[in-house]
Amino acid sequence: MYICNETLNHPQNISDMNNKEFRFQGLDAKTELKLALMLIFPSLMIMLGILYGSHLLFPKISFLLPLLFGVTTVVGISIIILKQLTNLVREKEWIINIDDNFLNLKFRGINHHIQLSDIKIIKNLGNIGLRYLTIKTKSNVIKIRVGNTGLAPFSKQKDIDELDAFVQYLKPYIDKHFNEKVLKNIVQPNIIPNFGVYVAKGEKVKYSIINRMKPWQVVVFILGILVLIMIIFVNIMEYIFFK
Repeated sequence: MYICNETLNHPQNISDMNNKEFRFQGLDAKTELKLALMLIFPSLMIMLGILYGSHLLFPKISFLLPLLFGVTTVVGISIIILKQLTNLVREKEWIINIDDNFLNLKFRGINHHIQLSDIKIIKNLGNIGLRYLTIKTKSNVIKIRVGNTGLAPFSKQKDIDELDAFVQYLKPYIDKHFNEKVLKNIVQPNIIPNFGVYVAKGEKVKYSIINRMKPWQVVVFILGILVLIMIIFVNIMEYIFFK
């Protein structure tokens, strides 16, 4: 397994953080959103084509069967298309330099030069095979996306390990200058190294309604929304194809 030496020799204070560099393949949130939007039209056309085709060929079949088949097909094809689209993206490398009390993050020709003391929030979220790292200052938000799953085929495992090593290297500074936000809605808070939301000391820790929920309440809330969307979608499709 890939191991970065930075995880073994992280600094104990900010004065030790000199001339460290981390490189990994990934995307930013803006590029990730563009790829997702590019999938909407073909996915919708495939779904409507399956529903309409099943209505013509099997007019007496239950609506749920072609719907389930359509969802499965759309997910499978979306994974294939997303993989191809990701391969077309040039310059997927993030380069992060830590020099004294500054972070320099470079991605696709854009440089973000940030003083560590200007960072207000650090969010390190994700799960197995996926990392969402957000660094927020008063004037800027940098969102780093790294993943090697079917729906996030941006990177390899070594890239995930390198991002984890970067966060681990910052951890002594985070522990000293940040408060960790209590996330009651997380089932497995240790699913990735240093999982959490960290707010700079002196900044107000804000909690949304979702943050205050327990895991089972979040599940019920999400399922309720999905059921509502499904009911509306089914009624619309039945009206169009099966009236």
